[in-house]
Amino acid sequence: MAASAISILRCPVCGAAGTLSENGRSFCCFGERSHTYDFAKSGYLNLSRSQKSGGDGAEAVCARSAFLEKGYYRPLADRVRELLDRFDAQTVIDAGCGEGYYTARMAREGRTLLGFDLSKPAVDHAAKRMKHALNTEKTPKSTALFAVASLFELPVADACADAVVNLFAPCAESEFCRVLKPNGVLVVVGAGKNHLMGLKRVLYETPYQNQPRADLPVSMKPIAREELTFQTEICGQADIDALFSMTPYYFRTSRSDRAKLAALETLTTELSFDIFCYRKEENAP
Repeated sequence: MAASAISILRCPVCGAAGTLSENGRSFCCFGERSHTYDFAKSGYLNLSRSQKSGGDGAEAVCARSAFLEKGYYRPLADRVRELLDRFDAQTVIDAGCGEGYYTARMAREGRTLLGFDLSKPAVDHAAKRMKHALNTEKTPKSTALFAVASLFELPVADACADAVVNLFAPCAESEFCRVLKPNGVLVVVGAGKNHLMGLKRVLYETPYQNQPRADLPVSMKPIAREELTFQTEICGQADIDALFSMTPYYFRTSRSDRAKLAALETLTTELSFDIFCYRKEENAP
């Protein structure tokens, strides 16, 4: 594990910095009690202060990962990486990294990536995925570290990140401001107004547009906003069901309406994403 990632980690209990153990299998803090956190076999750390498991379960993680690997959302992943390149972000925190699909697409020579999520199955998958990706010739060699942690209590130092990426996860503005360097950039992504309209036309008699994110930053300077919209064809019942399971509609759609999707072998739908970029003012706390 590269020193660039370890050096900005902080103990979730006492807040102290730390280092790798001599055998490289643990992160040990420099606090008075020297708390120790072992790396899982896949390479991630559990730095959550909660003993309860949160986020997505293993089945949901596998379904979403299989869907994303088909490339349906790749234009979004590529756009996020383009923005990070434009802002010359060397140290990037993926706040709500999930199974690591987008984190892996952020890889660039010399870039340090840290992904945090409350779901242990997701973080485990992300660590395995990145390890495999970095061992292929097609993926730029980046430093990557994944950990189980709350977005509202990121176990990293103040002002350590050039950029924070927040895709479809809660926007913890004050925490993101804390970890961003002066003039650091926050990239927030949410569903656009017509996102999955084709899916909703199948499910509902009166499909409705999505409401904009209600948790956008208010104390940071907006520097860019764009809508990325394209149409795609989802092929096969497995992919259609996986896409449906990734949406909030999955838990509030009747059995009869779900049956409409089950009868399809292909689904043509719009994919639309709102992308917001903010800068932390140089004199911000």
